[in-house]
Amino acid sequence: MKDLMKKIWKPGLALMVLSAPVLFACDDDDDNDGGLRNDPNITQAAQTRYPGAQIREVERTPGGFEIQLWMNNGEVDMHVNAGYQWLYTEYEDIPWASVPEAVTTAFSADGFTFNPREDDVDRIEFPEGNTTGMYYRIELDREPQDIVLRYNPDGTQYQPTQGQYPDYGDIYPGGNTQTGTTQQAITEAVNARYPDARITEIDRTAQGYEAELIINRMEADMHFDAELQWIFTEFEDMPYASLPEAVVTAFTSEGYTFNAYEDDVDRIEYPEGNATGEYYRIELDREPRDIVLLYNPDGSKRN
Repeated sequence: MKDLMKKIWKPGLALMVLSAPVLFACDDDDDNDGGLRNDPNITQAAQTRYPGAQIREVERTPGGFEIQLWMNNGEVDMHVNAGYQWLYTEYEDIPWASVPEAVTTAFSADGFTFNPREDDVDRIEFPEGNTTGMYYRIELDREPQDIVLRYNPDGTQYQPTQGQYPDYGDIYPGGNTQTGTTQQAITEAVNARYPDARITEIDRTAQGYEAELIINRMEADMHFDAELQWIFTEFEDMPYASLPEAVVTAFTSEGYTFNAYEDDVDRIEYPEGNATGEYYRIELDREPRDIVLLYNPDGSKRN
C-alpha cells in the first residue's frame, strides 16, 4: 500500500506522451520535461515564489505543472496550474525532529506513534488569501490501510477549505473530502470495467480522481475526470514477456534491448469511441537520459 502512495505521479506523463512517440528524460534520470525548464513562465513562477531556487525538472500534470526545485540543500515540489498560478508546494520526507512540538504532542495524544523507517512527514505550503498557509501531512504505514493525518502548525486538525485539500489529498478510504455518492459512483465504474478489481485508494487529482486498484495481483491506476468519466487506466510494471510479439519485434528491430532490472513496461487503456484502445509505454533507464517509447499493439509507433 505504501508503494502506491509513494509512486511518482504518472498521469501527467501518460497524457503528455500521447503526442510524442519518443521522449527523453532530464539529467537526473526522470522523464524529459520537453524544454519546460526553459519556459520563462515556469522560471518566473518559481523565482517569484522562491528566489534563488534552482529548477531541476518540470513535469506536466493534468492540471498544470510540477516544478521540482533545489533550495536550502533540499528538493521540493512546487505545483502550479495551467496559468502558472501557484497551487501548493510539498516538502517531502522532512525530519520528524523538524515537526513543531504542538503537532507531535497532538499526534501522540491521538494515540499514534511514528516509525521513521516506515512512516513519513511532508510539509505543505499553499496560498491562503494574501498569506501562506501551511500544514503537516503524516503518512503512517499500517495494515490493512495506511493512515494519513493532517495537522496545522498549532497542533489542531487541518480542515480543508471547500472540501478539497490543497495537495489533492486522499479521499478513500478514510478521507473526508468527498461524499459517499462520489465514492459509490467511482466504485461502480471500477466494478463495471474491472469486475475483479479491488480498490485500495481513491485520490483527488487536479483533473478529477484516481482509483488505485489491484487486479489479478497487479497494480493499476484508473483515472476519471471531474464528471467521473473514465479517462485512462495505467497498468504499471508489466512483465516484458507480456508484450505482444509485434511490439517486441519492432522494439528490437530499432536496436533496443530491455533490462528487467532497470527498465519498465506499462500498458495504457483508454476509451476509443465505444471500444477500448490501448498502447504500450517502454521506459529505458539510460545515461545521460532515459528513453520512452510508445507502441500500438500491432508494433507501429504511437503518434
